[in-house]
Amino acid sequence: MIDEKKIIEQKLFSDTSLYNDIINRPYQPSKGHLPMPRSDRAGQFAPFAALTGFGNLIQKKAEIYTHKKYLSASAERRIIKKLQMLAGTKITVTINYFNDEVGFYEEFCDQVSTVKVERGKVFFNQRSAIAIANIKEVR
Repeated sequence: MIDEKKIIEQKLFSDTSLYNDIINRPYQPSKGHLPMPRSDRAGQFAPFAALTGFGNLIQKKAEIYTHKKYLSASAERRIIKKLQMLAGTKITVTINYFNDEVGFYEEFCDQVSTVKVERGKVFFNQRSAIAIANIKEVR
């Protein structure tokens, strides 16, 4: 049975007779294009490699996130529980969170309006919503 499979594969994939006219010709480099540097060859298959400027944009975004500290799952659950208890109350809390725009941690004081865990967002009375994953501390 294995021999039969090999025979079929050879018939399908080993027939190069269609290319006999070019198979033994020497390689001719393009006169209109410079050869691609080896460092760029793998990059051409990477996402967004064909789009000019996206490499720099991705690198800048990665630099922003180098300052972010990711919480453990248990610490994130504690923050969610605390925020849910504070939601809808008149208690003003201090939130220490990672600001995606500037790449650093910031603090603000506000009252928690609602917590939408399924969306991963916390809404406040005076300020726009922020991602729960970006919150480092609630005081």
